[in-house]
Amino acid sequence: MSPQPSNPPLSFDQFKAVLAEVLMVDPAKLVPEAYFITDLAVDSIRMVELLLRIEELGFKIPPDAAWEIQTVGDAYDFYLKHAR
Repeated sequence: MSPQPSNPPLSFDQFKAVLAEVLMVDPAKLVPEAYFITDLAVDSIRMVELLLRIEELGFKIPPDAAWEIQTVGDAYDFYLKHAR
C-alpha cells in the first residue's frame, strides 16, 4: 500500500494570510523580519492562538520550540521544516 499523498506546504503568501487572520494584523506588515512582540504588538494570548493555528496545519509544536519562534520568518521556517 502506498503512502497517502500529502498536501503541498503553504506558500509564504498563504501562510501570511493565516497569520493575518489569527493575529488581526495587516498582511503588509507580515514580512519575514517582523518580530511578533515588538513589531506587530502581538500579546501572549494571540501568540498562543497563532501556535494553536499552526498546529492545526498538521503538527505539534514542542513548548521549547515555541520560544524560538520570534519573527514571521521563524514561524514560516518552522512550518516548512515540519509540514508534511
